[in-house]
Amino acid sequence: MPRPLSRLKAFVLDLLFPLECLGCKQEGVWLCPDCLRRLKFSGGEKIYNLKAPALNKIFIAGDYDDALLADMIKKFKYHFLAAIGKPLADFLALYWSGQLVLARLSKPTAMADDSIIIPDDSIIIPDDSIIIPVPLSKKRERWRGFNQAEILAREFAANFSYPLSYELKRIKHRRAQTSLNEAERLENVKGAFAYAGGDLTGRTVILIDDVVTTGATLNEAAVALRARDAAKVYGLVLAKG
Repeated sequence: MPRPLSRLKAFVLDLLFPLECLGCKQEGVWLCPDCLRRLKFSGGEKIYNLKAPALNKIFIAGDYDDALLADMIKKFKYHFLAAIGKPLADFLALYWSGQLVLARLSKPTAMADDSIIIPDDSIIIPDDSIIIPVPLSKKRERWRGFNQAEILAREFAANFSYPLSYELKRIKHRRAQTSLNEAERLENVKGAFAYAGGDLTGRTVILIDDVVTTGATLNEAAVALRARDAAKVYGLVLAKG
């Protein structure tokens, strides 16, 4: 779970980043309702060449070309503003609500003769799907003071009825992915995760993270879940970095 910031650290952050909407400067909130509605969802015209064979699909909610969304993610992740996780999770929930509508519309169609038409891109999200945040190493979480994926997952799950699990563990500390090329990223995260929870046989898992770059981290996390017999694993992120 996220650790509370020290008083000194919180005081400094309050001085550097007064609480105001990052979109319109309205006081008292990090993102006002009007600016939340202005955030851009990802468009179908963009094709991301992500290498993540262990995942059934990676859902990318927003567009990093949206300056406001990019600014929020950077302040959340690199400026230690944990409270920004709540409006970011609200944005993720809005996007996911739309995906659920599409999923219901694409459910297999039963015909009069009991045959079933299943669209090739049919995606069905069970109500008991498990929400799991991608874990940080203990070293990096101590440095940051929180795991941004945990905050997103907790706030996101509060909008739905999905169970939330923190039982995916990062068992090996690796170099930060940001400084590595694609091949190095793949090698860097191999064997980095293990699932310490209960039986996943037949279950659907939704992995939550802030951004995806090559898909290497999400894929390796999914490998650990597949090893425990998860039936389907989806990734859900704010944006493609």
